[in-house]
Amino acid sequence: MDKQITVLVVEDDPILKNLLGHTFSSSYRMLYAGNGVEAFAVLETNTPSLILLDLMMPDMDGFTFLEKLHERTDASKDIPVIVVSNLGQQENIDKAKSLGAADYLVKAEVSIEEIVARIQEVLTARAEGTTVSTVAEPSAPGTITEQPAPIPETPPKSDTQGIFPPSPLT
Repeated sequence: MDKQITVLVVEDDPILKNLLGHTFSSSYRMLYAGNGVEAFAVLETNTPSLILLDLMMPDMDGFTFLEKLHERTDASKDIPVIVVSNLGQQENIDKAKSLGAADYLVKAEVSIEEIVARIQEVLTARAEGTTVSTVAEPSAPGTITEQPAPIPETPPKSDTQGIFPPSPLT
């Protein structure tokens, strides 16, 4: 993988933020924010290749962040965003996608390997000038539907269904 690729993790849970950071720090340059306000502060001096975004956060939630991100006039408005949230209701998925999310993954239903694959898929699609339409199906835990897109060197799938514990707060 490419250390020139920068990933901004916007997550208020320090344990999950550390888990994602530890997982990806050997492959990508990592940036961190605990909410949407902090994320915009990071974007003032950095242009990440991709954003991993939680939805339920203090100060500025992920939905508001997506709205404001796509209203911007600088290069940050085009950064692909993968939502990683425990909000698995179809209305939340539809809302995030309508606000510009490139992908939506439900924390309790996804493995780290699937997140890695999604990052690669979204970055590959962006490099090719195409879009990705993938959403974890909340009615079928661990099942992902997707449009065909090349995924370079996808890591093997683990036996774990989800790496994130379900939480009513995230």
